[in-house]
Amino acid sequence: MSTINIKMLTETNLAHFKRNIERVTHLIQTNETNEWINQEFSAPIFSTKTIAIEDFTLEENKDSSDKEKDFKNSIKLYEHLNKIPRYILTDEKFWLWLYLEKFYNVSRTIMTINSSTTVKDHWTHDKGKRRGLMFGVLSRCYFRVELSVDETAEAKYKLTKWVIENPLRFRNLTWRAMSSQPKIVNAILIGEYNAIHDEGLVENNSVYPVIGKYVSEIGSVRLLDIISSEDLSKMVYNKMVELLK
Repeated sequence: MSTINIKMLTETNLAHFKRNIERVTHLIQTNETNEWINQEFSAPIFSTKTIAIEDFTLEENKDSSDKEKDFKNSIKLYEHLNKIPRYILTDEKFWLWLYLEKFYNVSRTIMTINSSTTVKDHWTHDKGKRRGLMFGVLSRCYFRVELSVDETAEAKYKLTKWVIENPLRFRNLTWRAMSSQPKIVNAILIGEYNAIHDEGLVENNSVYPVIGKYVSEIGSVRLLDIISSEDLSKMVYNKMVELLK
């Protein structure tokens, strides 16, 4: 496979993007190709970095309606990007390169763009870095894999597939500070998944916010980073059984 150097939107063009969000949104909505960026933004539009990755493509999946495609795209993003330094992966300028150039049409169709609010909330980090990353058009795909992959398991993406099938199983965790700790999120997901499948319980989406609050309460009286993953999973398991029964 060929390799490409990653890019980032320049600071000047990031400022222009945010300052002219209404016009930029209209251009994204009305253009199936990204040729308009050459007139809208000042050259150079992107800065090219020395970091190279294996080139790859994503499948178009309107409104993420095909969960199998959504799963495959998320795995591709994770497997091709996970060696990139953290400070780049958490920078909105990197993701805007993917949205505006590398995966332009995938990005503009994977989530319906109803207004500039959609672009502001899901293309930029306007409401904060954590929210921006966890709700970003493609960054959310990457981070839900990073937070659910179990490298010790034979089927290491089992939990990833589970959360993609029903995002409510995962979404509440991403709003909380714990979302920066893959070990903690992964342990919670293991506890939730095993409780439902081991006990033959009927899933109820209303319990997931309760589990998020429960783990936050644990964190207020214990140090989550010194609780073993196994113990945390078991605590969540027991709580899920209690709630679903």
